[in-house]
Amino acid sequence: MQRASTIEPITLKNLAESVALSAGKLVRQKWSEPREITEKGYRDVVTDADLASQALITSTIRAAFPDHGFLTEEDDSSLPEGGPVIWVIDPVDGTTNYSRQVPTYCVSIAAAVELDADENGFRRYQPIAGVIYDPARDELFSAAAGSPSLLNGRRITVSEVGDLSRAIVSMDWSRGHEKRQALLTAIGGFAHQAHTIRATGSAALSLAWVAAGRFDLYLNFGIGAWDVAAASVIIAQAGGALTDSAGKSWILGNASCVASNGLFHRSFLAQAGLIRQG
Repeated sequence: MQRASTIEPITLKNLAESVALSAGKLVRQKWSEPREITEKGYRDVVTDADLASQALITSTIRAAFPDHGFLTEEDDSSLPEGGPVIWVIDPVDGTTNYSRQVPTYCVSIAAAVELDADENGFRRYQPIAGVIYDPARDELFSAAAGSPSLLNGRRITVSEVGDLSRAIVSMDWSRGHEKRQALLTAIGGFAHQAHTIRATGSAALSLAWVAAGRFDLYLNFGIGAWDVAAASVIIAQAGGALTDSAGKSWILGNASCVASNGLFHRSFLAQAGLIRQG
């Protein structure tokens, strides 16, 4: 078994880039074909493209690293869960958009290594390489720990917008009533101060756009690890900030996230009523 400490993050990033491009090509090819859409939960759908993309991604990674584990959006009991590296995969982020031919979706792939276990014995992982590919625009966002964030090979950084009044804030709706209501309450605290608000329907892509300086802040109160894992590396290496909705450092498995350029992160959380001012 290859120890995680011997694997360079850049090696994992390079593999993720290659497989994300292949998966994106597959998803793009299926774009105009009749979709097979299945409801897997409340306000939650999966298409045949999600399943095909995930199969391509996992089979390619397993061929390169047979001892690695996986955390994937689509259930697959054949995949190992443990290993020196855990690959966190969303084969099509923005499935609802994709199923209705709204061209805002992406492929998200991250590689994470184990840090330690908490007081309850729960193993914690840290993403060290992340790739988000937007097939509709042919844009590849990527980063590895210790290296700059890139968009199609060129360095990107977060925006320099320093206050909410000039900020483009992005968000996405949770599926459940309680979290939607919490988001509505938070929006009520900052909507009149923000320059404008966007909801794209693809969390990973919105987070990549924060890293690229297109959006200044993003929030989501009901999010999966596969939505954030790759973006967490790209945002960090682009100079941004990422926390949960209570302002604590985001860790893999948090059900909420707030990402920003870092310049007004705490004041925004206070304005939205998520933390106390001061």
